[in-house]
Formats: sequence, structure tokens, C-alpha cells
Amino acid sequence: MLAPVLLWVAACGIALEPEPATPAVDAAPCIACRAPDAKTLFSAADWTLLESGSVVRQDLGRAASETNLAAGQGGASLVHRPPREVWAVLTDFERWPEFMPLVDKTHVERREGGNKLWVAQNYSVMWYPMRHTTVYELDPVDGRLSWHLDLEQPHDIASSEGTWQLVAVDEGRATVVRYQSRISAGRAVPEFIERRLRERSVIQMMSALRDAVQRRYPEP
Repeated sequence: MLAPVLLWVAACGIALEPEPATPAVDAAPCIACRAPDAKTLFSAADWTLLESGSVVRQDLGRAASETNLAAGQGGASLVHRPPREVWAVLTDFERWPEFMPLVDKTHVERREGGNKLWVAQNYSVMWYPMRHTTVYELDPVDGRLSWHLDLEQPHDIASSEGTWQLVAVDEGRATVVRYQSRISAGRAVPEFIERRLRERSVIQMMSALRDAVQRRYPEP
């Protein structure tokens, strides 16, 4: 999300039109085929950590927007599966509650052009129920999934935006997953909830995604 607060998304279909399958993984000629060389994105020390199975965290600090002061969080992990398999799990939004921390329910409410989705999400932080709708934009060729909060729909936080980025490594046999987000809880959310959102474990989320990919696509 969760991203912190992650990442919880939906998309709704217009009436009477049959909804296409979600996600449209096979529509792209390749996944992350325009992504950069993964090793150029990390220091030697961080690359060693990734290869050891650790999640590399990144504190993006706090940045002022027009109305909010958003806390930034980032992380990266190495998944020993091809980008296509990681993408299939990451963009299967309605199954996020099976593995994403804090996420209780997601529903794709709307689609636009196949690669833009509105996803309604219910989640809880320290048993405090919350909800919002996130707009996700999928760029499978770049291996990028970006999102922002839909401010026209009910939302219990002030703002949320960020990206997931997949980068192929080992000739496409493995994938580096990068995550960055900026979250502002807003005044309506109790201080302890905002702190939990800000401090939410990127490690837990990245590890959960990696484990979900490996469960769905076990090694032969």
C-alpha cells in the first residue's frame, strides 16, 4: 500500500459492459523490458543485502505539498521469480487481502483503457478501520505501477501517492521490486494512527509480496 498505507486499489466497470479480466498481464509484450539495469540503482553494500534476502529500506523524508506534509518511505527486495510472475501477483488487486499487511478488503470498481484502475480498499491500523479509493496506473513495459489517492471519493487519510517498480535481473529469471510512497494522514486521523502509518513496516510489506509470488509460482 502501506504502503504504508498502502496501496489498496479498485476499478469499476460501466454498466452492461462485461468487465475485462484483472489484471491484463498477458496484454503486454513483456514485463519490465524497458526497466534500467538493477545494479546501477544500488550501492555495492545494498546489492549485497538484496542478494542475501534482506529488504533495503529508504527514508525519503518529509515533503510539503500544497496542503500537506507527506512522509516518504521506500524499500527494495529481490524476488527470485521473473517480472511477469511478480507483476501478476502485484496487480491482482482483489487478492491483496490474502497477503498485504493491514488490507482487509479491496474491490476494482472502475477501469479506463485497461491500464488505469480505481480500487476501493478497506483496511485497519491498530484496529482502527479506514477506507479510501486509489487510482492505479499500470505501465507493464516499464514494470511500473503508480498510484494516487482519489480525492473525489471518501477517504480517511489526506493524501497517498507512490510507485512500485519492477526491474529484471539475472536475464529475466529474477526481479528487483522497488517501492516508494508519500503518505499524509491529515488532521482527521488520530496522532497514533498517523505515526503507525508513517512507521509502518516496509520490510513486512515487501516480504509479504515476495512470499505471495513464491507461493503462487513455486519453483519447478
